[in-house]
Amino acid sequence: MKILFLSNFYPPVSRGGFEQWCQEIADGLVARGHEVTVLTSDYKRADVREPDPVWVHRDLHLEMEIASLRNAFQFFTSRKARANENLSLFKRHIEQFVPDVILVWGMWNLHRSLPALAEKLLPGRVVYYMGDYWPTLPNQFENYWNAPARNPVTGLPKLILKPIAQRMMAHEERAKLSLENVLFPTVFLQKEFESKGIKPRNAKVIYGAIDTGSYKNLHHAANQDQKLSLLYIGRLTVEKGVHTAIEALGHLQKRLDKIQLKLTIIGDGEPEYESQLHQLAKTENVVRLVTFMPAQPKEKLPALYQQADFFLFTSIWPEPFGRVIVEAMASGVAVVGAATGGAAEIMIDNENALLFRPGDSKDLADQLMKLIESPAMRERLTKAGREAAVTKFDIQRMTVGIEDYLQTLVTR
Repeated sequence: MKILFLSNFYPPVSRGGFEQWCQEIADGLVARGHEVTVLTSDYKRADVREPDPVWVHRDLHLEMEIASLRNAFQFFTSRKARANENLSLFKRHIEQFVPDVILVWGMWNLHRSLPALAEKLLPGRVVYYMGDYWPTLPNQFENYWNAPARNPVTGLPKLILKPIAQRMMAHEERAKLSLENVLFPTVFLQKEFESKGIKPRNAKVIYGAIDTGSYKNLHHAANQDQKLSLLYIGRLTVEKGVHTAIEALGHLQKRLDKIQLKLTIIGDGEPEYESQLHQLAKTENVVRLVTFMPAQPKEKLPALYQQADFFLFTSIWPEPFGRVIVEAMASGVAVVGAATGGAAEIMIDNENALLFRPGDSKDLADQLMKLIESPAMRERLTKAGREAAVTKFDIQRMTVGIEDYLQTLVTR
């Protein structure tokens, strides 16, 4: 098949696991003999140090620049021109590549007119892999004008221009999408879309996954020095609930005498929330036990999981999936998590993980104590976790599932 990917971001310019899936699936389909073209945004294109494959094109404009003081100005001067440039570029790629199918991946902060054009030019042959809620959300400029100004320099101009911009947007027609063929990474996300009135005619769940081969051969050394390592990996935002991990650490240090604890937090996010986390560590008197690290490339993650005894999944919002859970399980790390959203389809309580109530740091500490006091339980959970990762959430299974779906669609 000839498959054209459309995505907002593409590694190494990545904002999360969803974009990593895009690259892994594209590479997997190329390895299986298909011809692939990826069209993505020019976001941080200058930061890409290694040359891309010839079939990756970083040329699209994002709908709105990220964290830019120019957004208000660009709304009035170049917003429509940028959208039209995107449409012309996308149409040219379709005409030159002549794809059998278009696979729409990440669409946050891209113009909805792009998949609308795809549906018009290739009716019935546009497939969405839906890893977030973008079809149900306002566009980025709607969010921008509705949000209070964060910068005093732009505060007054934004206040003056806001009514004008909102009137302009109120008269603009939003591109309509049929969303006929949609793949979901979890049953939860499919049901969420159905609850919002979006019921694709050809919907299917193909679980998200990781390359378990990078993790499953790791071996943890026996704990000889009475130190236990807790690990969190992910974005540092309020809805990720990272503060719950620090609070739980505070509870644990009061209950453990001979065993030393440490918590490693890896990720980037909102500066204000990061400051709150540092302050919370002081309040809980655990500063010396907490290490903060910036987000790491995926090649370094296996070694970081190998050093951990327990992985904490602390999200307090309904996650569409939970890639880091699978990475931890494949690494043989005991997982203690909040079963929010699609994460509940990965973690099975007392089978391959222990669950705690989202946002409840005392409950998290209690569950960790169970594992600390019962090495046999920990061994049983890690063994089942590895088995689940390899048999249900491996990237090869995901790639073949998407390939079969696309092939059936093209053949039909």
